[in-house]
Amino acid sequence: MRKKQQFIVSIMALSLVLSGCVPSFMKDEQEDTVKTPDSEGEKSEEMIVSEDIKTSETYYRSVLEKDGEKNSLDASKVRGLVTAGVDNRLDVDSLETGLIRLSQEHFDPEKYFFKEGQLFDSNQIHSWLYRSSDKNKEGLNPSLGVKEDPAQYEKIIEAEKKNPKFLSYIHEQDYYIQNKDDELQLGGVSIALSLYSEYSYSVLDEAGLKYTGSVDLDKQEVIEKAKESIAPIIKKIRAEHDVPIMFTLFMEKPRQSVVPGNYVASAFVEEGKSSPGSWKDLNEKYVAFPSSAAEEEFPAEAEKFDDFTREIQDFFPNFVGVIGTGFYKKDELSQLKVEIPIQFYSKAEVISFTQFVNGLVKKRNDTFPQNLPVSIYITSNGQPESLIVKDPNEEEPFVHIYQ
Repeated sequence: MRKKQQFIVSIMALSLVLSGCVPSFMKDEQEDTVKTPDSEGEKSEEMIVSEDIKTSETYYRSVLEKDGEKNSLDASKVRGLVTAGVDNRLDVDSLETGLIRLSQEHFDPEKYFFKEGQLFDSNQIHSWLYRSSDKNKEGLNPSLGVKEDPAQYEKIIEAEKKNPKFLSYIHEQDYYIQNKDDELQLGGVSIALSLYSEYSYSVLDEAGLKYTGSVDLDKQEVIEKAKESIAPIIKKIRAEHDVPIMFTLFMEKPRQSVVPGNYVASAFVEEGKSSPGSWKDLNEKYVAFPSSAAEEEFPAEAEKFDDFTREIQDFFPNFVGVIGTGFYKKDELSQLKVEIPIQFYSKAEVISFTQFVNGLVKKRNDTFPQNLPVSIYITSNGQPESLIVKDPNEEEPFVHIYQ
């Protein structure tokens, strides 16, 4: 018998896309408790899905656990491990939210529900990320080729340069679907392979002295190696689950980069298949404003951003700078994030300045066209002061001044 439905507040806030959605079979409902079949099909475990949130972006509803009257997040088996593999926090955010955004091409948010990776534990992820060796046959990164003996640290350094790792992390997301018996079951898996563009190494000698260095990697060579690396991952999933799998390749930026990395390719493995039909190139990138890259690749938009900056500089005496990050898809600007750090001396200054910037956002249709999502963060001494969000679906920007 179907359980009485119950609502909870969503605790997820993840990817960037176009419009909020509610699964069609739940649009008139206030809560949803569902069952998940166990591996033997003998009994069911109660789970719930989180409430939809109304926003200009599409978020999957999350699969949560139900323990009696309590609802809780069913955390990933490798929770927090991503930061050990991916150095740049900007890359971590872009990796996770980007995978959700790309997953929506195959797993419809109106039908599927999100859950953080449950198939692979930390031991499995580590074994794939470690170098291939006699002790670790599953390693996807290349063998070092020499014995890791501190007495031969110079040989190890040369081996690190000659055989750099290319695979930084493997990120998993699971997508569930409700079947005819009102049970949630795994309906698809998305896997992102995070790749080095610059490989950094660290080697110790006999005295414990550390020698560090880095190697710039050839992008195309790294991509080809990554494409070859998905076979054992597919095999591992197919051993227990016959569901569609989406693979994506994420190219990280060097540690010092002010913009995150981006997805470069994707492939889809259909249910019952052991390999993808083909790979699709993804023309995506993040561009900093102001920067030489913006001036060279997108001169018109770079000039508009400079004009916007000058208007702010003319208005406020303690101007520090305006920093923008544009997300481009197929060479078209699809999202803009702006940070304005300024030294304020009173709350009245914050209010006046926020009003001025909001006016610029509404006035400057050439810089901020109506269909462009824009987020502007105004800060002072590293603390948030106000927020302006321009939603393409709304005539007026949303403005919040922190108290």
